Amino acid sequence: MTLKKHFLRHTMATVAVISTLSALPAAADTFSGHTFNLTGTATMVGSDLQLTSLEEQSGAAWLTSPLSTSNSFSASFSFSLSALHHNATTGDDLDDMADGITLTLQNLGTSALGQGGGNVGYTNQDSVGSIIQTWDNNRVGLNTNGELFDDKGKPTTKPAPPLTLPDTTLGRAKLITGSQTVSYDASTTLLSMVGTLTVDGQLYDVSDTATIDLSSKFGSSMYLGFTGGTGLGLADQRITSFSIAAVPEPEEWAMMLMGAGMIAYQIKRKRSA
Repeated sequence: MTLKKHFLRHTMATVAVISTLSALPAAADTFSGHTFNLTGTATMVGSDLQLTSLEEQSGAAWLTSPLSTSNSFSASFSFSLSALHHNATTGDDLDDMADGITLTLQNLGTSALGQGGGNVGYTNQDSVGSIIQTWDNNRVGLNTNGELFDDKGKPTTKPAPPLTLPDTTLGRAKLITGSQTVSYDASTTLLSMVGTLTVDGQLYDVSDTATIDLSSKFGSSMYLGFTGGTGLGLADQRITSFSIAAVPEPEEWAMMLMGAGMIAYQIKRKRSA
């Protein structure tokens, strides 16, 4: 066998092994009392959901139970993004934190994983999400078109007012912590985000809204989860807590109030008797 043929056979075998590994199913784990499927570089570190820790990584975690697009919901989470300031490949020290995280909605299933780097594991999934981008993008807000860059590589999402960092950027920070609540009103198709960022000790309030009919976009159901990505810059990017609750529709609230009123009336009658 010639050296060239041996090299080709070895290369094809390596590709086959890599393809087999990439086809492995996502691993299920429990985080904050909910079952998530972890894919890519996502893993549990203690009680935290870690999405990335080295350069050139992409990780995601999805609730194993899909959400109905016809129901309103409110999801809250807290996070920690810690700059590692070192490129393990080149050995160079870095001043930038990369690349960010998202809370994402998609309908591709619990093994979905978008592009890494500045795409933060989010793109190529026709996603809707709340974006926190570091590096030099310095953007926080909602995205509804599934893409973070246009065909010329320019950012397409806007910063969420009133986030302004005149003297620094998120990518220059050593530590970013915070929390967000992302809510969807199925009756008005309004998606909203409100939260806080603490950037190296400086507190910022962030908020954004968008109108998007999730039933028209995803069909009857969708998956909620988190994504994160790094490029040559890196960060230890974690979700540290999570909760989700159904939000009653207005008519449900009316029925609940009516029921509570009837119970109160019955209790009053019994006391009078």
